Amino acid sequence: MKTVDKAMGLLSHFTPTQPEIGLSELARLADLDKATTRRILKSLIKHHFIEQNQITKAYRLGSGFLHLARVREATTPITAIATQTVDWLCEITHETAHASVAGPSALITIAHKEPHRGTVVMIDPTEPLPFHATASGIAFLAFNEPDLMEAALRQQLGKYTKFTETDPDAIRQRVLKAKEDGFYLNEHGFESDVAGLAMPYFNADGSAAGAIAVAMPITRKSDELVTKVKRNVAAASARITTAIGGVLHPNVQKLIR
Repeated sequence: MKTVDKAMGLLSHFTPTQPEIGLSELARLADLDKATTRRILKSLIKHHFIEQNQITKAYRLGSGFLHLARVREATTPITAIATQTVDWLCEITHETAHASVAGPSALITIAHKEPHRGTVVMIDPTEPLPFHATASGIAFLAFNEPDLMEAALRQQLGKYTKFTETDPDAIRQRVLKAKEDGFYLNEHGFESDVAGLAMPYFNADGSAAGAIAVAMPITRKSDELVTKVKRNVAAASARITTAIGGVLHPNVQKLIR
């Protein structure tokens, strides 16, 4: 299992902004020696999860993931379900809506829609959503095992705006509040002048599988809009949860009117 953990650790360093990484740099990022890193990479190459650029000799993610992604979507079509739900949520709230699933160290956007109006929040679907800095992340942590939250808090907590909370104890309090309320409203945490309201959607065991959220310009935020968004995000959570055979948590259920 330690070898699998090391392989997953190597893969986690590839991002849209760093799609190719050389051997020495990858070993440094993963805190492994070069011999171990090379051995793991050879195994991943064998199964097409890693490719090597023959010109630069740097490594990049391989096509093996495409097959697994297609199998996942064919058997549990979360992307299609999320896309339909996000489209509906955007249309009914007239604000940007997005859905995400859990990655190893952040949430990953799987669907988003921006409304046709003058000022909107733009979503970059390739950008990970940090657990500690986003409404989606806090809502997701609130309905999962405490060990998952503690693992997230042991990571380096990035400062994305001057308002981003990075104190672990303060983040724990936010997670507790989100669990009690059934949602989390975050302002300026990941992007300046943006407010996001998020709730989880749930697996069959009642744990959060991901998050569904609405992001709005802070200048448009009002009590009336927050109430409307909260009600419809709860309905969206219920839609996705039901579609994937999950069990909606009572603290989210109570928000549906």
